[in-house]
Amino acid sequence: MKTFLITAFAIALAACSSSDDEADGTIQAPMLMDVEPMEGALHLTWMNMQADADSVEAERKMDTGEFEPAFTVPGTVDNRMDAEATDDMPYTYRLRAKKGAIYSAYSNEMTANPQDAE
Repeated sequence: MKTFLITAFAIALAACSSSDDEADGTIQAPMLMDVEPMEGALHLTWMNMQADADSVEAERKMDTGEFEPAFTVPGTVDNRMDAEATDDMPYTYRLRAKKGAIYSAYSNEMTANPQDAE
């Protein structure tokens, strides 16, 4: 039910934006949908709210540390395995989209531990 509500909300948001945002110099942030343990690392899934973004950048922080760059993928990609997140500790992620020289605000944040049992 939670996933359904998040998806419905994301679709509603997508319908409300795009050219108006770009006209004022902003683009929409991705919506982080899930961070889950998989094969001893973490798998991220998100919804691209800016369909024509050039790229999506992810940042992660380990435990209570500071956010640092984790990876960058093309704007059409909506999931990624973070094979570097393997230690037994919580990792928190946030994303942002980039189109040309414009960056979106950061997405929502999600936290998971790659060593947690599924």
